[in-house]
Formats: sequence, C-alpha cells, structure tokens
Amino acid sequence: MRETRPETSSVGLIKIVLTLAVLLVGVATVTVSSLALFTDSEAVGSNAFTTGTIDIAASPASAVVTMSTMVPGDQVTAPLRITNAGSLDLRYAATSTTTEDTLAAELVLTVRSGVASCDDANWNVGGATLYSGPLGTVATTALFGSNAPGADPGDRTLGPAAFEDLCLNVTLPLAATSGQGGATTATLTFDAEQTSNNP
Repeated sequence: MRETRPETSSVGLIKIVLTLAVLLVGVATVTVSSLALFTDSEAVGSNAFTTGTIDIAASPASAVVTMSTMVPGDQVTAPLRITNAGSLDLRYAATSTTTEDTLAAELVLTVRSGVASCDDANWNVGGATLYSGPLGTVATTALFGSNAPGADPGDRTLGPAAFEDLCLNVTLPLAATSGQGGATTATLTFDAEQTSNNP
C-alpha cells in the first residue's frame, strides 16, 4: 500500500484553487461582455414659441374734434381711423373722460361708422350710430362696447392690419343754456383686447 505524500495533496489543492480562479475570471468576463448593448438617441430641437400682439392705434392721435368760441348751433365734424396694428384679432370699446361736467353735458357727441362723407353736411347720412349723447363726464362715459374682459354688446372687432373709419360730430345744440363761458377737454380712450380664448 502506497502512502500519500503531503506534498502531493497540497499540489492537488493548489491546482483545484487555480482552476476555480480561472473559471471565476471567465464567468466575470462573460458577465461584463453581456452588458455591452447597441444604443442610439435622437434630439428634437428648435421647439420655438412666440406670442402675438394686441396693438390698437388711432389717427389722428389727438385733437380729432376741437373748436373754440362755440355758440349754440355750432358743430364740428372729423373722421377718426382706428387700426389694428397688432398681429391678433381684437375687439375694442371706447370711453370719454372730460375735464368738467357742465359744458360737457351740453355738448352732444355722435360717433358713427360707415359714413361716406364725414363732414358737417353729411356726417349723419348713411352708416350706423354707435353713440350719441353727452361729450363725456369727469367720471368717464362709455361710448360703445365695454372694456371689461370678454365679448360685450357694442364691442367692435378688427383683424390684423384692418381698420375702420369712425365719424365724430360734436354739436352745441340751440337749446343749450348753461355752457356759456365754459371750457372742457375730452379724452377719448379706445381699449382693445384679444378675441381668441376670450369669449
């Protein structure tokens, strides 16, 4: 019977350990290799946004109707062009604010649209009356439409680059009694808002 030498057993054990180490390195290599994937990505850029503009313009920009030393029976008439200078559809309304109430209550302002000849002789021929009443008040008088958000009766609408000509007439009636020696100045304000998403 042969005796097993201790050296031989140690050598066999070392061989087994080395074999296991080589196998573990191989398994690790296979595991790392299995994580290699084909990939791709695509960027979608240039997602740009702009906003439109609401821009209302009046021409002339001041003193459209003015007259001094008026007497009962006098009148002054002139056209006023309202333009949508923005890029969006708009609706607009108008108000009048005066510097005092006495003479302003005597003066009658009439605003008409669609008038063929906006002068003293023809301002009330054809077209439609948008407002006729006192020139205004210190507390502000609504002429037509409303500057409250949303569509309101009397609002006027204009598309981009569109315009309309209004005819303004201011008369001091023959029956006027309390305006003598008076003076007043009216500021006409045109307020515009978007129509889109604003019912």
